[in-house]
Amino acid sequence: MEETKGKTKGHENLRPCKPGETHNPNGRPKGQRNYATIYREALRKIGETKDMTPEEVEDLLARSGLHKALKGDYKFYEDTMNRIHGKPKAAEGDLGSEENPINHNVRYILVHPNEQSKQP
Repeated sequence: MEETKGKTKGHENLRPCKPGETHNPNGRPKGQRNYATIYREALRKIGETKDMTPEEVEDLLARSGLHKALKGDYKFYEDTMNRIHGKPKAAEGDLGSEENPINHNVRYILVHPNEQSKQP
């Protein structure tokens, strides 16, 4: 945006809120659950029906998502990770520096062809 006398053009009407005032009176309703809460409840309910802990259900779901991602279908896994942990904030082309390098850890699981049917 263009600079005009110390202000960014288009932001002339912005002003801070006074204590107790809000600029979004129709914001998120009280008691509305976020995605992470709904996700945890779903894991718990699925675990109860399958006689599993929520952690076991989440592990199975993560493995299934990774298995599909390795075959090229990564949307479910990406969406779930982004909703729970937030989207990565790396700038495009940011390769780090000598003082602060970006480390990439990749874990491969080798599966014997006869055991592939056991994988999710």
